[in-house]
Amino acid sequence: MTTLEPTTKYQAIVKKVYQAFFSPSQYEVKSVDREIIERGNNYRIPFDGGELAVTTWGDAGPSVLLMHGWGGARAQMTGFVEPLLAAGYRVVAYDQPAHGESDGTMTNLLEIAPTMDLIMKREGEFDAVIAHSFGTLITSYALVKRNFPPPSRLVYFGAFNRLLDSLPRFQVLANLPDEIIDGLRNMIYENFGKDVLDEIVNETLAPQIHIPALMFHDKADNVTPVEDSRAIARVWKNAQFVETDGLGHRGALQSKEIHEQVVKFLKS
Repeated sequence: MTTLEPTTKYQAIVKKVYQAFFSPSQYEVKSVDREIIERGNNYRIPFDGGELAVTTWGDAGPSVLLMHGWGGARAQMTGFVEPLLAAGYRVVAYDQPAHGESDGTMTNLLEIAPTMDLIMKREGEFDAVIAHSFGTLITSYALVKRNFPPPSRLVYFGAFNRLLDSLPRFQVLANLPDEIIDGLRNMIYENFGKDVLDEIVNETLAPQIHIPALMFHDKADNVTPVEDSRAIARVWKNAQFVETDGLGHRGALQSKEIHEQVVKFLKS
């Protein structure tokens, strides 16, 4: 498929926007999160772009993998550690490429998804995966397109539906004109392939995942709209969907009530 090249006038700007688009913001680690990470077993493993920062907690029991979202870090998922340990699970979390303490400045879903295999080869297969936002789309893609060994349970928070919806959302955040976004879209298609990217849609992938799932999404989420999870839940027969009110995009990750619901679901 042919794509229109960005005009010469905007070529340099589009290249800079491309770099910004694939460069996640850095999550600000809270002191309580840092303390939980320091109590775990911390190590680094190599991937194509350098090294990944990994933390594990617990020595026995079924393993649960925590997958953060775009611009997040393993630190933001640490609220699950104590409830899961108390329920008899081991917990594994890592910073994805270009996130947190892992190496890299730019990344994308097609680079991140294979790193799940690296973690699994080191830690063994997982009984459950708990994922947030963009991490849900990475997880669905890995399970369906990369044959990542399926866990017995999935828990998704603030699920991201269509990969390419990130373009208009980025446009609003960065206040960019349509011409620049069109150039960005064409550059992305040229580098990754339009057909490949158009297929990365959670409401298409999730129904192919035949394991029980529990989804949470807050009505007041101003980062990933609740309509994303509603669309996925409508077609995912194996999923229970819970809409929360007042927790925003990240609040559920720190909610004791939500943690209890998650543990109950994993044990069911």
